[in-house]
Amino acid sequence: MAANEALKQIPVAVEHVPGAQKLHPLRRASQYLTLLILVLIPTTGLFRIDPVDGAFVLLDHQVWFSDIFLVLGFWIFVASLLVMMYSLVGAVFCGWMCPQNTVSEWANDLTRKLLGRRAKMMDMSGKKMQVAARRGSMLNYVILGAAILAASMFYALIPLLYFYPPDVIWSFLTFHEDARLAASLHWIYFVCVAVMVLDIAVIRHLMCKYMCIYRVWQHSFKTRDTLHVAYDTSRTDHCVTCRYCVDACFLDIDPRQTEVFDSCVNCGECISACDELHAKSKKLSGPGLLRFVIGDEQKGAYRGAIGSFFSRAKAATMFTLLGASLFVAGLMSYAPAWFTVYRGESWQGDQVLEYRVNIANKVYRPVDMHIKVEGLAADAYTLAASKVHFDSVGRKDIVLRLSPSLPKGIYRFKVRVDSASGWSDEFEVHHFAPGAKHA
Repeated sequence: MAANEALKQIPVAVEHVPGAQKLHPLRRASQYLTLLILVLIPTTGLFRIDPVDGAFVLLDHQVWFSDIFLVLGFWIFVASLLVMMYSLVGAVFCGWMCPQNTVSEWANDLTRKLLGRRAKMMDMSGKKMQVAARRGSMLNYVILGAAILAASMFYALIPLLYFYPPDVIWSFLTFHEDARLAASLHWIYFVCVAVMVLDIAVIRHLMCKYMCIYRVWQHSFKTRDTLHVAYDTSRTDHCVTCRYCVDACFLDIDPRQTEVFDSCVNCGECISACDELHAKSKKLSGPGLLRFVIGDEQKGAYRGAIGSFFSRAKAATMFTLLGASLFVAGLMSYAPAWFTVYRGESWQGDQVLEYRVNIANKVYRPVDMHIKVEGLAADAYTLAASKVHFDSVGRKDIVLRLSPSLPKGIYRFKVRVDSASGWSDEFEVHHFAPGAKHA
């Protein structure tokens, strides 16, 4: 039997390495899923901002500040939920979801592939970028620049999706005229692209290290009981000449010496690196020396993961439930339309005979509304239109004119508006008629 044939007969057992095989792919999937969600939220109509009417849009329904339960409940719920997340898993958002870190890691990987593994666009030490001798061709620079520009154009487009519907954005991208587009939008987009090019090409992880206020806010909730990287000190002999985990950290942290107030974002790249090294090494046995831990091991896992979390997040938990309750109450009391009746500017002698029925539609779809006047005889008023059609959100005024021959007195009547979708409301009007004057 030939040597190669004999080698093929030897059974090979592959050791399961959680960090190397699962952690990194899961984090990448989480990062790209976050980007997808950021795009889907406005394009599906789940949430965006209408700059023309100055209103939030939730599932194609305008949310005004007068819808206080919806607005207040939503922000209380989101803010409290984020505080709970920080108290349990620390700065995981930065390491697993932050778009800035996602694009920075992508740019780092692409730079290393095109210009060499030691090529860094910016080094705080002042060292010149070290480009590999065989990769310093103009073509590689062009490809890198084109890729960074494409990523910048995509990232700069995301904020616009939160202010304009998808069809308006398509008109913007295809340079078609659209009355809903701001005249200076192309210039605004150009500035955003330029800022993103600077960010992706030069700043990258320096934003996370030195400029991100949001990361500092998350770390204000961090303790030894929150999720952190733990180091197995019983096998320190494995690390005598090794810096593999340090090289894997894009924030230049030594994960073997993590403290409460460090810059760790719990990305887990150091865990994957150490696990991978142990799996490939013939001298090192067992799993890697790094792992994720929730809770202070000296106090016990149960106290750290469950007891400590709820003891530190009682207020956040209560506010989360309060916000959710207010939001549900807001959904139940939400009105898809609104109207009022006010006096017109047309006077006849010393009395007002003209009223305006102002109707606002808050739904981004066609709807018909019917107007009725109750409490007045049919010959005592004239209504300009009994039916109003809306193609989308907007306001319309309908003139209601009272008869000048009404006898002297106070008249109480109601104006009712009904929508084909089932919404209805009424407004009570008090009108004083001085009566006809005699010579």
